[in-house]
Amino acid sequence: MKSLFSSVAFLLALTAATASPMFRMDYEIEIGNVALKGVESVTVESSTESLLDRCTITVPGMVRNKPYQIEGKIKRGDAVTVKLGYDGKLNTEFVGYLRAIYPNSPMKLEVEDAIYLTRRDIKDKAFQKTTAVDVLKYVVSELNRQLPGNQQFKVVTDVDGLQFDKFTIVRSNGFEVLEKLRSETGLAIYARGNELHCHLKYTEKTGQVTYDFSKNIEESTDLQYVRKEDTKVLVKVVGRTKKGANVEVEVGEKGGDVRTFQRPTISDKATLETIAKEELKKLSFDGYKGSLRGWLLPICSTGYTAKILDPDYKEREGSYYVNSVKTEFSSSGGRRTVTLGIKLSV
Repeated sequence: MKSLFSSVAFLLALTAATASPMFRMDYEIEIGNVALKGVESVTVESSTESLLDRCTITVPGMVRNKPYQIEGKIKRGDAVTVKLGYDGKLNTEFVGYLRAIYPNSPMKLEVEDAIYLTRRDIKDKAFQKTTAVDVLKYVVSELNRQLPGNQQFKVVTDVDGLQFDKFTIVRSNGFEVLEKLRSETGLAIYARGNELHCHLKYTEKTGQVTYDFSKNIEESTDLQYVRKEDTKVLVKVVGRTKKGANVEVEVGEKGGDVRTFQRPTISDKATLETIAKEELKKLSFDGYKGSLRGWLLPICSTGYTAKILDPDYKEREGSYYVNSVKTEFSSSGGRRTVTLGIKLSV
C-alpha cells in the first residue's frame, strides 16, 4: 500500500465528512504482476452514454530519487486493478485491461474495462427482422469463440422487443458492432466484469448515495434547477421501411423544442416509440440538471441513485439517476464529479 500527500482543502472536507482528525491517502494498483510503487494521478471515467469505462494512470519518472522503470515489466492486455482510499480503507474503483503505454516522463497508462476484450474481429452477418438482443447474443458468441474460458462473456439483459428490419455486420470487430447497437437504440450497453449488460437506460440501480449542499458538495456551479413547464420538448423519431417510406413517432409536448432522431433501419412503431420515450426522459422533468463535485467519500458510481438534500430549498430535494462519474485522485486530493440524469422521485 502506497501513500500520497494531501491538500489542505481535501483534509478539511474529509474531516468534516467523516469526523476523522487525520487521514492518509492510499492506493493499491496492480498491473499484471507489478504493484505500482509510485503514482502521480489516477482518473476514472464512467458514463451511461459510453460503451466502456476508462482509467488513466500517470506514473512518475522518479521514485525515492531513483528512476522508476516499469515499461519492460508491463504489457498491453495485462489485467489491471485500481483501489483508492485513505487510511488503509480502499475501494475498488476500476478493474480492466491495459490498452496503451505512453512511455514519456511522466508515463501515462490507458486502461479500459472488459469492453477491451471486444476489440476482436467477428464474422460478417446480415440479419433480417431481428432484435437488439439477438444481435448482442451473436456478437458475444463470436467473441467467446476467441476468448479463454475465464474471459468469456455472459449476456445479462431484461430488454424485450426493439426490432430491426435489418442489421448488417461487415468487416467489423465486436466493439464496433456494440457501439452501433448502442447508438441506434439508446440502450445502456456495458461490461461489468465478464457480464455484458444490456438495459433500457436508467432502469438498473447499482447503489445509493446522499449529497447535501451543506455537508459534502464542494462545488455545484454546473448544477441548475429547471422546471418541466419551462422546457417543453417534442421528441420525434423517424424510422424507414424497406421500401423507403418514413415511419414517424412523436412523444412529448408541442410548442417547445423539437428533437429529431433518425433510425433508418427500424420500421416497427413500438420500437420507435420506446426509443422516443427514453430520449424524452432525459429532456423533460422538474429538477436538477448538470453536475456537482464532491470528494472521494461518499462512494458514487454510474447507476447509483443520488439523493440531493438542500436545506435552503426543501422543495427542490429529490433523487436522481447518476448518469456519469469522473473520479480524480492525485496529490491535490480525491474528488468525484457526478453528473445527474433523470429525476427518479421526490
